[in-house]
This record gives sequence, structure tokens and C-alpha cells, in this order.
Amino acid sequence: MLRVENLGVRIHGETILDAISFCVQQGQTLCIAGESGSGKSSLLRALNGLLPAEFGSLAFHPKSSEPTELEGRWRGVRGLPGSRWVMQDPIAALNPKLPLGVSIGESVFSKNLSATELNDAVSDALSEVELLPELAVRRPSEVSMGQAQRACLARALVARPDLIFFDEPLSALDAIVQKQVAATMRRIQMRYGTTFIIVTHDLGFAATYADHVLVLRNGKIEANQSAGNFFRSPESRYCEELILAARELGGLPEVVPAKQGPGEARSC
Repeated sequence: MLRVENLGVRIHGETILDAISFCVQQGQTLCIAGESGSGKSSLLRALNGLLPAEFGSLAFHPKSSEPTELEGRWRGVRGLPGSRWVMQDPIAALNPKLPLGVSIGESVFSKNLSATELNDAVSDALSEVELLPELAVRRPSEVSMGQAQRACLARALVARPDLIFFDEPLSALDAIVQKQVAATMRRIQMRYGTTFIIVTHDLGFAATYADHVLVLRNGKIEANQSAGNFFRSPESRYCEELILAARELGGLPEVVPAKQGPGEARSC
């Protein structure tokens, strides 16, 4: 589905990402974890052509569009075909002057849809994320943070992508809304087989939803393991400390539950 080999990013002579390699299969969830400044969000930007990747290769083989293969320096891809991105701050991610329905509809790039078909697609996307149709006429400032994040998810879903990138999608939400939005994400993934790549600080979330865990530290890979192996036998002392800290803070149980999904993660 998505394979990245030896990705390297430098900005003003400083190495931001170094020798990043990983892969994720169709329908799987890869959680990217690590402390602040480790390179998690930079990795998402590099994959989407927003940072110059000076080294490495990328192969993306979606179901719904032509394969994309890039080697060496790439920039300006502006989103892989067949993918969408849900950002951390939903209010900032939405145009404050546009109703939610218009913002969601703009994600449909097909010009072959009639106005009625486009409205139906927007209504279906709102229903998928459990938002009432009447919210389509409201602006971001007129809805809650949780509703705005669901609208961002609807905007990603309306184009039926094969891959969705998430950058800390739950961090701006309170605990109850986090649980609701996470459950919505899981239900959508199970229904459509969408691949998720999720940047998160929350190891409890990763323990519940991830097939694989990629831990970054100072722009390098500290661990790249199936979720089960990561929580049972992490690859480094640093990862052990991350897991221990999450348990001490109550964000991770002593025994990680089995992932509620299609089964054991498959190797690429």
C-alpha cells in the first residue's frame, strides 16, 4: 500500500529526518509516536510533499487511482492521489468564512457531479461521522470542537480515499469526545478498509487502535514494530520508558487489550 525507504529531510543544513523506512498495508493503522520535536509531523509533511525529501523513495499503491512512485528529492506533491489529511486543530483547518457543507464539498475534485449529487455526497459524509444534516449550513465558529473535527473527517471521507493521514486528531478534544471520535474513525475504517497513518502522543490510543507503531526520536526511528510486539517487548530502553510513563500516568493499562480489528497485523 505505502512503502517508504531511507527517507531523509534536511532544512538549512540541519537533518530533520534521517533514514526513515516503513510500510503499511491496505486497511491497517500505523501510529507514529515520540516526544515533541521528534519529527512526527515533519514526516507527514514530507510524505505529502510539503518538506523537501532529499533522499529515499516512496511507493504508494492505492486501490482507487494510479500508483505513485517517487525517488530521490521530491517536493510539491501536495498530497498523494487517493489520500487525505485531517489536521490537529479542526477550527484552524476549516475556512472560517465557509459553511461546513461547502468546505466538505470542496474535497470532491470531480467536476462531473451535479449540484444535487454533490449535496447528497456531503449529506452522506455528515451522516458517516454522525453529524446532523442541518450542521452543513453552520460555520466553524458555530459548532463545538468535536463537531468541527468530525466535519474535518467528513471532508476527508467524502472523496472515499484509500489513505488518511491524521496529525494528533484527538488532542484538542475532551476525553468523552475523544472516545466518540475515535470510535467513529474505527467504524469508518472497518467499513471501507481505509488505511490510517496517525501521529499521536497517546500510547493508550495506539494500544487500542494501531496495527503497527513507529517511534521517532531526534528524527530517527527508535522502534518499528507490530503494536502487539511493541507493547510486549519494545525494541529500546527509550520505548520502555515511554510505555512505563504512560502506565504511571494512567493512560495505558498493565495488560494491553487485543486490538478490536480485522486481526494480526500483516507484514509488508
